[in-house]
Amino acid sequence: MSTKTLLLALPIAALTLHAQSDWRTPPSKDFPVVGGNLANQRYSTLTRITPANIAKLGGAWMTHLANGASGSNLEGTPVVSDGIMYLPGVAGTILALDATTGDTKWKYQPAPGGPRGGTNRGVVAAEGKVFATGGGNNLIALDQKTGELLWTTKVGDRGTTVAPALYYGGLVYMGVSGGEGGIRGFIGAFDAKTGKQVWGFWTIPGPGETGHESWEGDSWEHGGGPIWTASAIDPDLGMIYVPVGNAWPDTDGTKRGGDNLFTASVVALDLKTGALKWHFQEVHHDVWDYDNAASPVLADIQFRGAPRKILMHGGKTGFLYILDRTNGKPLIGIEEKPVPQEERMKTAKTQPYPVGDSFVPTCPEPDSVLPGVKSACVFGGYWDEPVVLAPGTLGGISWAPMTYSPLTHLVYIPGAITNSQFTLGGGFIRPANEPRSGTLTAIDPTANKIVWQKRMKYPIAAGSGLLSTASGLMFHGEPDGRLVAYDIKNGNELWSFQTGAGADAPVITYEVNGQQYLAIIAGGSSFNLSQHADTLWAFKLGGTVPPLPAPAEPPTRQPAAAGRGGRGPVAAPPPAN
Repeated sequence: MSTKTLLLALPIAALTLHAQSDWRTPPSKDFPVVGGNLANQRYSTLTRITPANIAKLGGAWMTHLANGASGSNLEGTPVVSDGIMYLPGVAGTILALDATTGDTKWKYQPAPGGPRGGTNRGVVAAEGKVFATGGGNNLIALDQKTGELLWTTKVGDRGTTVAPALYYGGLVYMGVSGGEGGIRGFIGAFDAKTGKQVWGFWTIPGPGETGHESWEGDSWEHGGGPIWTASAIDPDLGMIYVPVGNAWPDTDGTKRGGDNLFTASVVALDLKTGALKWHFQEVHHDVWDYDNAASPVLADIQFRGAPRKILMHGGKTGFLYILDRTNGKPLIGIEEKPVPQEERMKTAKTQPYPVGDSFVPTCPEPDSVLPGVKSACVFGGYWDEPVVLAPGTLGGISWAPMTYSPLTHLVYIPGAITNSQFTLGGGFIRPANEPRSGTLTAIDPTANKIVWQKRMKYPIAAGSGLLSTASGLMFHGEPDGRLVAYDIKNGNELWSFQTGAGADAPVITYEVNGQQYLAIIAGGSSFNLSQHADTLWAFKLGGTVPPLPAPAEPPTRQPAAAGRGGRGPVAAPPPAN
């Protein structure tokens, strides 16, 4: 479909108002935070790699993060500062590498017997330190030059720290995950010098706190509300925007009546005090595990002739929620509509439906449900009879990051089309032999309308996510092992490179000594049913490191006996189609 007239770009002065070290503007030589900048736009101003010369892009270097071992879901985003790359490895390790060669500068290894960590989605380097999850509900600080452990501190009272650490103005921000473990979610700000907590915010409000009345009885004590991915920061407004995940129990609402704030919400907090500024709940009384797993993206746009500061968040529901980030009000419109009811599950009477287009189907597609099985749309009710719903628990968008281009004024979303089957007793599973696919979508946030969309062979909502550049390119790592460059104007594929394993971590770009590089971890993912490995790749124009043999392709139909959430094999390659 064609786009209507796009709005003019912001003046260059507006994009370069602050020093690059402030991380407010799109990055150039460095890639300082996992979102590229504090707004999570994942847009780079670098232009040396272009559609005209992309064919010359090749491997600059490749290294192993765990001596060839595999089995973990390596979902981390490297960051680069002054030619040094910092990233999480496996089993709680943190590495510093020469970004031009891949040579190890230092490697942090957790102490024997201590927390080693599982999923680590990224680190941040600031004030001469590298901040990261330390396993469990710990936040650690390492010496940026040596990797020596400087301090460790607790985050909340239980859960795990998997989201990237975030830094601004002398404070490090970190939350806890573990929504399937009955936690009470928490995010805090910690003094970067000492690790001392400056403020804390419970994502499940206790007695006397705003939103506590939305929980039945004492269900709030273990209500979930995890933080899975990076928040966004607007220093000018003095707010941090936190994506809060699922309620607990995630598919049983019988004992937690009410809307269950602040689960499945975007919460805006004061940067310095943690005071609640506003919130927007995308799913009331969530019983479908539609947790807010994707990072919010901020942008300054022209809307109906006036400048507006917006926040965009893609949901597992398949909807894009576009809000005025100054107050949390919908920019275009979000309508509360009646939904099917299951009184025993205490379902909410209405749910928010954004005005505009969904980026994946919100009902099961034709022939995607086996004969004789009951199906329903995005907010369908269920009890003890199996019901297949779309988009599904890994449908819509999960933790794969979006990108926003200030040049095109469009936001680009990686989506998944995967049904889920629900029952009260069994929770959710991925039904065997159901189709698995995805979408790559460009949306105009001034109208919430699709400008163009590509159907993808695999689900891409829980994988690499997207990176855009000022030269008109967009990059994505595919579950079949390919790093792919797309034309941002239309989504056409321009180039690909085989990494040898599931390229399911976010890609970055940076520049050292006048040379632009790309980098991505190819570690595979059990969620994407892709082959595991431990390789970190970097690319440059004229690179000569050859591609690796292609791994077994992920299936395009769900394998049998996938279990809860539809995860595939952890260490072995998935079956071929």
